[in-house]
Amino acid sequence: MKKQRILTLSCLFFSVIFILSACSNSQTANKTSESTSQTVQAKVNERYQNALSYLESGENKQAYDELNKIKNIKQAPTHVRALKADLALLLAAKKAVTAAKLSETEKYLGQLEKVESPTALVKQVNELEKEYQAVKLAKHYAAEVEQYYQAGAYQAAGGSLQALDSLSSKYQAVAMLQEKEAGYKAKIASAQATVSSEQSSTATSASEVTASSNVTPKAGYTNARSSKLLSSEYKKETGSEIASAPSEVVSSMSAKMSNQDVLSAFRKATAIPQEAGDQYYVQDLGNDHYQIEIRHTSPSDPQVSNLKGMYRFDLASGASQKLNEVSGQYEKLN
Repeated sequence: MKKQRILTLSCLFFSVIFILSACSNSQTANKTSESTSQTVQAKVNERYQNALSYLESGENKQAYDELNKIKNIKQAPTHVRALKADLALLLAAKKAVTAAKLSETEKYLGQLEKVESPTALVKQVNELEKEYQAVKLAKHYAAEVEQYYQAGAYQAAGGSLQALDSLSSKYQAVAMLQEKEAGYKAKIASAQATVSSEQSSTATSASEVTASSNVTPKAGYTNARSSKLLSSEYKKETGSEIASAPSEVVSSMSAKMSNQDVLSAFRKATAIPQEAGDQYYVQDLGNDHYQIEIRHTSPSDPQVSNLKGMYRFDLASGASQKLNEVSGQYEKLN
């Protein structure tokens, strides 16, 4: 009986020892697992913060590569997975806009337009949007340069070339288009010189002589006397041609056709840069609709006014159209 009791107690003792040992091993395993999980989370967060730092400095590919180092990305926090997915779209959009593939770029930008965080990503999406707008304008202007030159519309061709050159060359696609169309600068200058020479030799009427005597070498008056909108308004008011008007009258009319609030909204909506020497003429069409003419003297001849564009602008919506000087039709710009 005594032996049986001792045996029973021994069994109980070893059972307790086994259970305690098992519990200890389980706790150790849990602590190890928890420690490993915390280490993984810390590493994921480190990768995420590194990616944000790269984004802040515009190193988008490095940011994506940093997140790509995370193993089992599907198990990463939602914000980490979302950033990697958005970065993939951003890189695809950048590749497309660099190749001037506007439709493809627009598709990716559409998928990124709802991005609200992190701030570094929003910043890069906004930068890409600016590049897209610049490339879109560059393609439009480049096509106009060739079309207008072939059609003999040299002032419009010169204006479109100046508009193209005013865009930032930091964008690869813009720089390539500027380089491609650079050869037209000399061609346009030569053509304009020929036209000016022919016009001078045939200027025999009294009105032409009067206009010639009143034209001042100042660029503002050269552009103003060539302005279609200014000429139209002046003729409506006086029945006379702006070319024969005294300089002070031309200056006064130019001031009347200026509207800085409309121009600021127009430049913001279209991303068209303002270049030193640009002259703007704004005509109110009613119901928040405006016609805007932009002129700039020719770099090769200050007595020649280039037409950088005739636009229609809806102040309420920000929508704008540009007149095609060959077809006579307004084309959607934004």
